[in-house]
Amino acid sequence: MQQCLEVALVLRPHLSKSKWSDRITEMVAHEKYTLKGIFKKEQIIAFIGYRIMTTLHSGHIIYIDDLCTLESYRGRGFASQLLTHVRELASSQHMDAVVLDTGFDNHTAQKLYFNHGFSLSAVHLHAYLR
Repeated sequence: MQQCLEVALVLRPHLSKSKWSDRITEMVAHEKYTLKGIFKKEQIIAFIGYRIMTTLHSGHIIYIDDLCTLESYRGRGFASQLLTHVRELASSQHMDAVVLDTGFDNHTAQKLYFNHGFSLSAVHLHAYLR
């Protein structure tokens, strides 16, 4: 889990090392969160974090929380490999869908998701409490 920190901070720069550790530990222990990384030169250069869950809206799903590649390794297909892995996992377990959220202005990621068969189906809203 800690090996993913460098890549995670690219995607989630607001997290400190201790907050990352606390949240990941809790997510793995209580929310079925799974991490899968791609190594190059003994370093994780891309990772995906996802949870298996059931929702009334979408049924039995894999929800992708995190997908990121270090900038120097982007454009080489690593994110596609990770997405393919999760889609194959969902298919093999006869799940209903793979679901994720992405920022409105993250056009590069959106293009990747559309190329992998994702479509727009909802708007994700937040009411932050702190």
